[in-house]
Amino acid sequence: MPKLNATHIPERLREVIEQLERGEEVEAKKNKTLLNAHQQKALDDAWNKQQALRKKHKPPKTEEEKQKLDWKDKREVRIEIFKQALQEANGNAVDDIKGLQRQREAKANRIYMDAWSDAVGKGKGGTQAKSAGNIALVKAGFGRPVAVVNERDKEIRKLEQQILEQIEDGLSDEEREHLEWLREGKKPAKKIKKV
Repeated sequence: MPKLNATHIPERLREVIEQLERGEEVEAKKNKTLLNAHQQKALDDAWNKQQALRKKHKPPKTEEEKQKLDWKDKREVRIEIFKQALQEANGNAVDDIKGLQRQREAKANRIYMDAWSDAVGKGKGGTQAKSAGNIALVKAGFGRPVAVVNERDKEIRKLEQQILEQIEDGLSDEEREHLEWLREGKKPAKKIKKV
């Protein structure tokens, strides 16, 4: 089973809380997988407090006595601690996602630089080394690097297209024919000169 990261934990905590509230039994190993060391200590302390309470008092018979003594069973203690953990996890969600993003970027950088360094070490240079780095990124599942297109880039491309259209309008028939052949991928036929 894959290791849980910060984005998985809130959903798993919700599932465990729902199971406990329905009265279903939840394995004790969930305490270690879903709670950090501080939360596990809080769970142990809360249960030890309940154990001490049980040694001093007899079990309450009514709900009023239960609330007065702050008497809870193991399930109620776990629900309380899991709800606190869920609040902490939701509060730290943005920081956790940023941390995961930094880890992902560091891994991608390491993969790219290793492949680039290997290519340079083999005598390849410039574009070939960059290509080797990009191929390694794709193989590792990071996808192709995508250029970000902003409004300025769109405007520049639009202006370039307008300039090209103006230049094409000023071409002679022969130049236009050559341009069409180039676009189609055909080479223009050489004209035979008459002597």
